[in-house]
Amino acid sequence: MPSITRRRALSGAAALLTGFAGCSGESSSSSSYPPESTDNVELNPESYTLRNSEVAPTVWTGERATAREDEERVHHRHHLFVTNADEAGAVGFADIDGAADARAFLDATDYDAATVYVEQQQVGACFASDLCSIQWSEDDIETNYSRRYRDVDVSCETDDDDVLAVLVRIPEVFDPSDINGYGSSRGSGTCERQNERIRRHRNASDDSGGSR
Repeated sequence: MPSITRRRALSGAAALLTGFAGCSGESSSSSSYPPESTDNVELNPESYTLRNSEVAPTVWTGERATAREDEERVHHRHHLFVTNADEAGAVGFADIDGAADARAFLDATDYDAATVYVEQQQVGACFASDLCSIQWSEDDIETNYSRRYRDVDVSCETDDDDVLAVLVRIPEVFDPSDINGYGSSRGSGTCERQNERIRRHRNASDDSGGSR
């Protein structure tokens, strides 16, 4: 029964946290966090998250990407940018709960002052991810999440994966074609705790710069 599986998942927290990277296909390392450069960091950025219980494209532009019939999985991560209203109109969504609100999030964006970054990746079905911050430069972009178990009343199987598509509103206009590096990290602490580390890091950098 799913509820029994859920309780077992909670009781095996330590073991599952160790194996999470293998289950989701992504690294959970936070050794490089906080980032060395914090000039372009937005803490608790405006965002909207879609969760798809099928491992399939959830947000796309233009023609919907389809996998060959003999392919059992899609790429575990996909990135796209929305820089104007015309591009927003070309974005498509899977037929899942929240798609209409995700569309409204795009339509409500002021593209004269912001860019929407969409990050799509697989996560374990029993895990949730909260976006804590986003860092960007002229050529790379990195997100940081807090990882936790989903509520106990959520039915899930520990060996299943979902797809999370996170739409992030970055308060800057830039050319996405210049971006050639992507990164994403996950930590087990809360966003408040992780963002406080960034604040301390930035304050220390400011104090060091002011003393020169």
